[in-house]
Amino acid sequence: MEKVCQFFRTNYILANCEDALVKKAFSLNLSHFQMSEIPDIVEKCESLLKLFVNQNLLTAFPSNLGNLARLQVLTLDYNKLDEFPICICRLTRLRFLNISCNNIKRLPPEIGYLTVLETFWCNNTGLEELPGEMRNCERLETLGVRGNVLHCLPDSLGNLAELRWFTAEGCQLVDIPDTFAQLTNLVHLNLKGNRLRRIPRILQVLPKLRFVFLNNNCIDEMPTRAELEELQALNMLNLCKNPISLLVDLQRLASQQSNIYVDEAVHFTDVSEAIPSQTNLNARERRQRRNQAEAGQDNDDSSDWANSVRTSELNTTDESGLENNIEDVSVLIPEMSRYVTTF
Repeated sequence: MEKVCQFFRTNYILANCEDALVKKAFSLNLSHFQMSEIPDIVEKCESLLKLFVNQNLLTAFPSNLGNLARLQVLTLDYNKLDEFPICICRLTRLRFLNISCNNIKRLPPEIGYLTVLETFWCNNTGLEELPGEMRNCERLETLGVRGNVLHCLPDSLGNLAELRWFTAEGCQLVDIPDTFAQLTNLVHLNLKGNRLRRIPRILQVLPKLRFVFLNNNCIDEMPTRAELEELQALNMLNLCKNPISLLVDLQRLASQQSNIYVDEAVHFTDVSEAIPSQTNLNARERRQRRNQAEAGQDNDDSSDWANSVRTSELNTTDESGLENNIEDVSVLIPEMSRYVTTF
C-alpha cells in the first residue's frame, strides 16, 4: 500500500506543478510531500513569486531553479541539505528565505547578492560562522541563527541598519560586536543560552530596543545601578539563570525596575523591606511575571512581542512528516485520498 500511496503522491505533485505552469501561478506549495527531489517542471514555472518546498527529504536544490528570476519567497527548512545551494544567490529578488533545520555549516560569500532580503531564517543548521558579506543584505529586518555553533558574530552585521529582530539563542557566543550599537532600529534581541559574561553595554544606546533575552548565560559581572537605570525603556530584560541573578544587590534593583527579570531568591525572602513599598510590585504579581519570563510570555500585546513569543518558543523538532511505516489500510486511505481527489 505504501507504493500505491507513493504513486498517487507523485502524480499529485506533478499535477500541482502542471496546474501552476498552465495558470501562470504566483505560488506553488510542495511542502510535506516526502519529496527527495524537485520535479524538473518547476523550472518552467517562471511566474512564481513563492515556492514552498519545506519539510521534505531534499538533499539538493536544482541549480536551474536559480532562473526563477521573480521568486520572492523560498522555504527549504526541514530537509536534508548538507550545503547551501549556491544557485539561490542568483534569486536577487528574494525577500524571505528559510533554510533552517538542514545541515548547512557555512554560507557562501555570494549570499551578499541578496540585497533585498528582508527575512532570513538559518536556525539549527550547524552553522559555524556568518560571512562578512551579509553586510550587503541592507534590507534585512529579521535574522534568526538559533541553535548553531557560532562563537562570534562579524562586525559587518552592524551595517544592517533596518534590522529589527535578531535571535542567536543557543549558540556559543561570548560577546557581541560593538558595531551592534549602529542597529538603531533593533527592537528584539535574543541571546538566551550563550556564554556571555556581562550585559552588553551597547544596549544602552539602542533607542528602539524593547525586548532583551540574556537568560541562561554565564553573566557574573554585576552592572551598576546607573547602567540598569539607563535600560528603563526596555519592556523586558531577562537575566534569569545567570550567576548574578541571585545576588542581593541585583534582587533589590530588580524589585525597583519591573522590566528586569531575575530568579526568585531562596535566601532573600523579603526584598520589599530594603526599599519603599510604593516602588514594588506585590509578591503575587512579581511571581507571575517571573514565571512568564521563564516561559517567554508577557501581557504585552504588541506585534513585536507577539513575534518574540512565537519564535522564542519555536519547536525545532520536525513532527509534521508522514509516518514512514503505515500498515493499517484505514489509516493509509485518507492519506491517499488527498491525492486522488484532484483526478
